[in-house]
Amino acid sequence: MNNKNTYFNAHELRWGDETNSSGIILAIHGYNDYSKSFEIPANFLTKFNLLVIAFDLRGFGKNNSRGKWYTLERHINDIKNQITKLKKEYPKKKLYLMGESMGGAILFSLINSNKILPIEGVILIAPAIWNFKERNFFKSITLNFFSKIFPNLSLSGKGLVKVQASDNLGMLKELSGDPFFIHKPKLKSLNGITNLMDESFEDAKNYLKNPTYNTLILIPINDQIVPRKPLIEILQNPDVKKNIGEKFDLGVYIESYHMMLRDVEGDFVTREIKEWIFKRKNIPYLNSFKNPIEKLLNQPYYHILD
Repeated sequence: MNNKNTYFNAHELRWGDETNSSGIILAIHGYNDYSKSFEIPANFLTKFNLLVIAFDLRGFGKNNSRGKWYTLERHINDIKNQITKLKKEYPKKKLYLMGESMGGAILFSLINSNKILPIEGVILIAPAIWNFKERNFFKSITLNFFSKIFPNLSLSGKGLVKVQASDNLGMLKELSGDPFFIHKPKLKSLNGITNLMDESFEDAKNYLKNPTYNTLILIPINDQIVPRKPLIEILQNPDVKKNIGEKFDLGVYIESYHMMLRDVEGDFVTREIKEWIFKRKNIPYLNSFKNPIEKLLNQPYYHILD
């Protein structure tokens, strides 16, 4: 295994004008997904002179390591290396980080432990922060046990629990046949993602008490992948709640699903990301950002464990 501080030859996708763009978004994908997951929002953002760059995390997408599981620390170091590379490549361009689901969870851990990154802000899309072990102790013990005995056993979720990740059925159909999306993760990987979400939950809880970067969090109400109550637990902490709309911005989307940027109306959400990047002072006037905790509490719950 390579030293954690070395670059790895990750598969990468870029959308936009690399020379004349006004800013860069480095996008971090979700669990079992890969860089192509940002194609829809990236094509929208390029209309506003933004360059979007996404790479496949270790163990995912088109990397040779596809199917293996790597630690949260390894992903954090890989992202830091990507930031360093991009700042050398584009020293005068503003750089934003954007993470979806697991990518958002990883970014929470990154920004909690690294306070002087050369970035303008962080955008967290349906971040997969979840104190799984605390809420599901016996399930986590069982998963950990079997992941050590059968680490390479691949599991399909078909027929177990039916969930809908988006209302964009055409996109979901295409994804179901995508050979680079992991459809049957291994037990070691499933155990790994639960550990990662646990770590990121604690990091999010600490970071949001005193955010050090411009931070945008977007939450879909129709999330059947990541439960909402763990996030609510964090946001209701008085030391966190006082920072909403001040040190970080929280948008709640009533009609959105987990893959909110790829939903049928995903461009609506992406447009508000664009607004936050260019005119953050206007964000409080948008309906998505009004009374966010009340929306989180009062809307129906769609996750089986909520």
